[in-house]
Amino acid sequence: MPITKVGEINVEYYVEGNGPPLLMIMGFAGQAASWGEPFLSEMRKRFTVIRFSNRGTGQSGAAAAITVPLMAEDAAGLMRELGIEKAHVFGISMGGMIAQELVLNHPAQVQGLVLGCTNCGPAHSVQVPAELMSKFGAMMNLPVEERIRQFWQMTVTTEFVERAQEFLDGIMAMALATPTPWQTFGLQFAAIQAFDSYERLPQVQAPTLIIHGNRDALVPVENADVLQQRIGGARVRIIEGAGHCFFWEKPEESAQAIVEFLAQVPAYRTGRPAPA
Repeated sequence: MPITKVGEINVEYYVEGNGPPLLMIMGFAGQAASWGEPFLSEMRKRFTVIRFSNRGTGQSGAAAAITVPLMAEDAAGLMRELGIEKAHVFGISMGGMIAQELVLNHPAQVQGLVLGCTNCGPAHSVQVPAELMSKFGAMMNLPVEERIRQFWQMTVTTEFVERAQEFLDGIMAMALATPTPWQTFGLQFAAIQAFDSYERLPQVQAPTLIIHGNRDALVPVENADVLQQRIGGARVRIIEGAGHCFFWEKPEESAQAIVEFLAQVPAYRTGRPAPA
C-alpha cells in the first residue's frame, strides 16, 4: 500500500479512478478499506478518488494526540504531499467532522463539500438515546470480532445484516487484518466529544450537500437539518431505508446523489496525481 509522510506521521493512502479529485474521509474506527467495494467502484467512475486511513488506523502511523483539528491538518497535508491544490471533499460520521474542520481552516483547498451521517458536535446536535450509548460502552469490552458485529447493529439496518452477510464478512476480514488499536478508539471518541463547529458553520463558503440515512440510529437524521440551517445554501439528500452506513446499504443511490451534486460544482482539474 502507498505510504507518505505527513507532518510527524506516515499516512496510508490510495489514488484511484478518473475525473475531478475527491478526497474521502472515513469515520470512527474506520480506515481506507472500510468504504466497501460497491460504493468505491461507483465513485471511481466519475472521480479521482483519494482515500486514506486517519492517524492511528489501518497502516497509518499511531499518534499520541488525536483531535478533529489534527486529523483535518493530516488531510490538508496529504493533499499537499500529493500535489492536489483543490478537491471535492466527502466525509462520513467523524470524517464529516474532519471535513468541516478542513473547509473552515483551509477553504481554498475545498471545491465542493459533502457531509455524510454527521453532526456539528455534541453541544448542538440531536443525540442518540442514552440506552444506545450504554450499549456502545459495553461493546468496547467484547472481543474484536464480536465488537464489530455488535457495531453493525448500530450502523446498518437489520435487513441489511440479514441479506448482505458476504459483504459484511469482507468488511470484517479487512478490519481484522489491521485492527484499530484500543488507544485509537479512546482518543477518537474523545475527539468527537470535544468537537464543536456550530458557531463557525456559517463561514462555510463551499457548495455543500448533506446526505443521511433516514434510519440512522447512531447519528439521528435530524442532525442533517441542524447542519443545513447553519450552512448557507446547503442541500439535504435523505437516503430512505438506510442506516448510518448508507453508502454500504445503498451504494448506487448514494453515489448518484453525490455525483449529481458535485457535477454542478466547477471542478478543479490541475495538480492531478498519477493513480497509485
